[in-house]
Amino acid sequence: MKFFWKIFVVTFVVGSVIIYVAAPMLGSRVMACFHRDEPSPDEMTPAVAVHEESIRTTVAVSAPVRPAGASQKVQDTDDTSPALEGVYLAKPNEQPGWGVTSHRVSYYKMDGARMGTVEGGLLFDCEGTITSEEKGVMVKCRFLQEGLSDELFLVGRKNAQFFTATHRKLSKARIQALKDYYALNGKIEARKAEMLEKNAERNPYYADARVAYEAFQKRVQEAKQLEQMRDKLTDTKRMELEDQLRELKLKEVGLKKTLDEANEKFAAWKKAHAAELPQPENDADIKMWTQEKKRLADALPGLAY
Repeated sequence: MKFFWKIFVVTFVVGSVIIYVAAPMLGSRVMACFHRDEPSPDEMTPAVAVHEESIRTTVAVSAPVRPAGASQKVQDTDDTSPALEGVYLAKPNEQPGWGVTSHRVSYYKMDGARMGTVEGGLLFDCEGTITSEEKGVMVKCRFLQEGLSDELFLVGRKNAQFFTATHRKLSKARIQALKDYYALNGKIEARKAEMLEKNAERNPYYADARVAYEAFQKRVQEAKQLEQMRDKLTDTKRMELEDQLRELKLKEVGLKKTLDEANEKFAAWKKAHAAELPQPENDADIKMWTQEKKRLADALPGLAY
């Protein structure tokens, strides 16, 4: 027993040293063993860091937040064919629901009095048709443009594009493209007419041909009016009108011959000097407008003509 206390004291001191000095060092190693699958950001390799970022990004986009107005944007860029909505070109014997002017056209009051002209690209609703002896089939329409009266007017069936159903089935973007397309069409037709008129005025036979044409048309209208009057009469007065009609027909034959001769001279000069006259297909503005029309046509399946 004389050595017991000495051995106990030495063991106690050495044990304390081990506990207070070595334990912290061993503790960090033990903790590392428990967390070896969760490296710190500083200890990650580049590949691991990219993989972790990819996971976070995937989670973030898996539940997107729809921005305000997103549904309107989809509607305005709708690729659905108008025909699937029942919107297509109205047949000649089909009642149209709406239309758009395809060039500059005249429009009339319901009593037939001429009101003026409107440009191409003007949208309108249709409310039936009537037939005029002088102007043919006319469509009752209500223009949809600020500054124009909302009363009913008449537009010639041949002077606009008419469609079935309603334009309200189309997106705003498609309606705008439609209006722009036919506005350009009107500009192209107006420029062509202007160029052809100027070319015609350079023709030395233009004035004679125009005078002959107007004289012939005047006789045609006079004969038509006399025929209408004759059909309403009987006996002596009817016979008198028939005599007048025969005289007009004889004059009409002479005027038609003069007109044909003037037209032949006009056409011959035009052909001989074709290279000297500016052609519409070479006009810079017409080329530009035509290309723009082609671009707009892509958004107007079944509506662009």
